Amino acid sequence: RRRLVVVANANANANDARGGGRRETLVALASSLSLAVCAPFVRARDGGGGTARAGVSIEDDSAVRRAIRDALTANVIKTKCPAVLRLVFHDAGTYLESAGDGGMNASVTYELNRPESFGLKRGLSVVKSAYEALQGTAAEGKVSFADMIACAGAYAVEFTGGPTFLERVPLGRADASTADPENRMPEQTLGGREMREHFARSGVSTRDMVALAGAHTIGGKGFGDAYTFDNAYYATLVADPWNKPNMTKDEAEMAEHIGLPSDKYMREDEENMKWITKYASDQDAFYADFVDAYLRLTSLGARFVF
Repeated sequence: RRRLVVVANANANANDARGGGRRETLVALASSLSLAVCAPFVRARDGGGGTARAGVSIEDDSAVRRAIRDALTANVIKTKCPAVLRLVFHDAGTYLESAGDGGMNASVTYELNRPESFGLKRGLSVVKSAYEALQGTAAEGKVSFADMIACAGAYAVEFTGGPTFLERVPLGRADASTADPENRMPEQTLGGREMREHFARSGVSTRDMVALAGAHTIGGKGFGDAYTFDNAYYATLVADPWNKPNMTKDEAEMAEHIGLPSDKYMREDEENMKWITKYASDQDAFYADFVDAYLRLTSLGARFVF
């Protein structure tokens, strides 16, 4: 068998992160992300249907999957699910189709000092704990940190009442050893069409973009219950609470706390609204499209090693 070694991430800025007065986003990852992935392993792309990877028996692959689920169950709490899912989008969101780089590769561990990464350490600490829990299990040395981020996001969706697809997340991503290029994440002030154009440059369709935006249904943005993964995001966009006629001052102020600017602008694009209205009235369709979009997003740009 061909044996490959994926070296664990270590943050070169860890010493600076321990210094007093640093911004919250600078985290000492040299110690906290000693990922212990220096063991050799054999990889092949998993199509997501439970097929074992090259050199790994069906029984071994099932044991790896069980170990991942057990580690996530023991370490992920519901109130951290929004932060975990946000971490996924920040890691995968750096992919640029024309450049052929970025994507789901755990490079986010090197990008914590960027303005858009503020607060990511909350989700990162959860994934780190779950990853460390793989030591001594069938998954030790067979799952990269990028894999674990992708799996943690899927588990967060399931844990908050969304679709179950953790076992469909492909394994075998290589971890990056440096940060991905800067200025790849979308600005929160982009209009609906601008948002579509941004994601198109990453190879993400309008349908996938709108489906993935539904992840905003969890968290503190005012789209229904903060810890229930449902289609409340789309129902809110259709209701358009920001532009109700004859609003009082208090109602207008409350509306301003719902969502990000990009959420408000999302509904102003006709192509986006086609999917928004569909998902607002059909939660099952949202679930199905979200899963498909998530699996594609977390594979874009990823280097699967064999």
